[in-house]
Amino acid sequence: MEKVESAAVLGAGATASSALAALARICAGPVTAYVRSEARAEEMRGWGERLGVDVRTADWERAAESFDAPLVIATTPAGTTNALATAVPDTVGTLFDVLYDPWPTPLAAAWSDRGGKVVGGLDLLVHQAVLQVEQMTGVPRAPLAAMRAAGERALAAR
Repeated sequence: MEKVESAAVLGAGATASSALAALARICAGPVTAYVRSEARAEEMRGWGERLGVDVRTADWERAAESFDAPLVIATTPAGTTNALATAVPDTVGTLFDVLYDPWPTPLAAAWSDRGGKVVGGLDLLVHQAVLQVEQMTGVPRAPLAAMRAAGERALAAR
């Protein structure tokens, strides 16, 4: 698995803490979490300590600064990052936006327009479902492609 030198997380909820757990395996340097309150900042720093991740926190008002990181993970509810789309710079790394509906988000669209790599939340959802099917049924290889196609069809029907 390829390591990144640093990362940024937009948000500080349960999905953000899960992102920190993943970053513990792939991030060689600090992770900056952009949060709305000091209580959330404390929680993220606490998760970082438990996971062995150097977590720094910054106020949500500075969230556009995250775009300098080689990996940005947006973990916020729909609409929260829309205003940030106008601040996406010309050169960007990878964005993992955990949302899948609506898709693309304004942030993901702006990122893609700048030539950055974008991973969407449907990938997260489908891979979680695959693992659940495998664990619950004992099936060694759940049908990833079929499950992704079903997810795409369901979203297109909305």
